[in-house]
Amino acid sequence: MDGGRINSKPTDEIARHQLDLFESIKKGESDNVITLDTLETQRYCEQKAVFERAEGSDEERPERLARAQEQHGELVAAMAKTKQEYDLRDIWTDIEAGDISLLYPPLAHKIVGMIIVGRPTFLRFVDSQPTQLTLVRGVTKERYLDELFPNERFVLWCYASLLDRIGFDVSDLSARYLKYPQSKFDVVELSRAQMLVAVEEGDDIAIRLDDESTIHPNIRRHPLGYKRDPEQGKQLRQYAAFWRDGGDPTGANHWKQCAGCRFRNDCNLALAEGEQR
Repeated sequence: MDGGRINSKPTDEIARHQLDLFESIKKGESDNVITLDTLETQRYCEQKAVFERAEGSDEERPERLARAQEQHGELVAAMAKTKQEYDLRDIWTDIEAGDISLLYPPLAHKIVGMIIVGRPTFLRFVDSQPTQLTLVRGVTKERYLDELFPNERFVLWCYASLLDRIGFDVSDLSARYLKYPQSKFDVVELSRAQMLVAVEEGDDIAIRLDDESTIHPNIRRHPLGYKRDPEQGKQLRQYAAFWRDGGDPTGANHWKQCAGCRFRNDCNLALAEGEQR
């Protein structure tokens, strides 16, 4: 995978930078923090920002968003079980030592005065360098399994770019989305699927688990080739500046932008076919 160049920043320098950023967040020294998940759907419109900024209980948010958040939490919690506390400093110690394979550390980088934070579902390291980046998403309709939407493609690029920006060598990095039917969530099957794609190469594939499995008849892998992209980078900076400056969410300006948005049914800003704003 072409990351544009081989980054030579020492791993211990990357570790100090990451630990310092998260320490500032922990101490409340910076309120300019935004997650990549919050930015994702801004690829089409800012409706996701409406949901993220809404005050009130989880019951007031779209049910599928609450369910997805709960499932992701369960997935991460299951992978995190250990006999002893394993904190962020321990993670970076193991990365520096090259004594790590598959994990999911939070990553952060400052852009236009904002700290952008992202936590991939899975991240594989070889010799202290990230080699495989995986995001996982449950979909509400099975026809969504076979398509990687522009907002998903954008956020996957952002995660890979985050690794590039903080100083890793991304010349051998591969990235992919795993998509599964949300109604058939099972943390064990998803973990097994990640192990399978770790040794797979090539184009889009359907990973069929064992015939006795009744949880996931298939899970789709959508690979992405990462390279530096000035236009994508500009869009990321614009979105970060949007939150930095306290802008209000606005809708898309063309109906085709709304047509592919997964929040369309819950959006009072959605445009009908033929409409422009």
